[in-house]
Amino acid sequence: MIQYNISIFVENNIEAQAIKALTMHIVPELNTWEFVEQAHVFEISSHQEPDSKGFSIQCLIPASEETKKEAIESLISSFFLQEFPNQFVYFPSQLKRL
Repeated sequence: MIQYNISIFVENNIEAQAIKALTMHIVPELNTWEFVEQAHVFEISSHQEPDSKGFSIQCLIPASEETKKEAIESLISSFFLQEFPNQFVYFPSQLKRL
C-alpha cells in the first residue's frame, strides 16, 4: 500500500474557493477512480506562513498501481492551474508501508 500525498499551498484570498474545490470536486473525483482506495483532504495546521493556507490531499493506492500516481498529481495541478493560476504551489510525496 502506498500513501501518495499532494501538499498544496494557496494564497489566502482563494482559501474558501480552494476548500470548495478540494472537498466538492477533487477528492470526490479521486474516490471514484478504481485504483484509489481512499482519498482525503486535510488542513496543514503546522503551516506558519501568514500569506498562504496549506492542505494535504492524501490517497491510498495499491503498490501495484504506483505508476498511476501521476494521474492524481495531474488532476490536482491541472485544476488549480486553470482555476487559480499563479496562486498556488504544490509538493508531491509518497509513503510506503513497511
